[in-house]
Amino acid sequence: TLDDNARALIALCQKYELFGDQDDLTLIQLYLDFIGYCQQKNGQFLNYINQQKAFTQQNYTTNLADSNGRAIWALGYLTSLKSILPEGIIEQAEQIFAKALVHIEEVYSTRAMAFIIKGLYYRNAHISSKNERILIELFADRLVKMYQHESDADWNWFESYLTYANSIIPEALACAWNI
Repeated sequence: TLDDNARALIALCQKYELFGDQDDLTLIQLYLDFIGYCQQKNGQFLNYINQQKAFTQQNYTTNLADSNGRAIWALGYLTSLKSILPEGIIEQAEQIFAKALVHIEEVYSTRAMAFIIKGLYYRNAHISSKNERILIELFADRLVKMYQHESDADWNWFESYLTYANSIIPEALACAWNI
């Protein structure tokens, strides 16, 4: 899945950042290629691929917002390592990233918006972009409005339930505040 490859790309980038192991570059390129393969002409990503490298029907019946958000997070994190990664990897990631932003304002999924904020945050830590800062503010404002809508005296959260990856939401807001 795109989801798993995005997570792997982040982990490998973090490992490379710490240890500089040249063998990691092969895997970073592999995961980046997979993310690029999942990207469609409209800039959005499909998530599910079978062993024959074909996109499965599940892509058309499942909400893919979170996997798209994770892909943007991974690409943003990778581009933040511009000073230590090979130029070709950075250029490829930049192209995929730019194409992914075309319809990004249409995302309203809580975690997807948080993942996107993180991707934009990491990218803007090294490549400042007024338009991307505007997107960070847009998504952060949406998250705050979600909190205001869902929370009350007995429930202080962004949604009416708790589920997976909950910590990503306040973490994304902290990233937005830092920008």
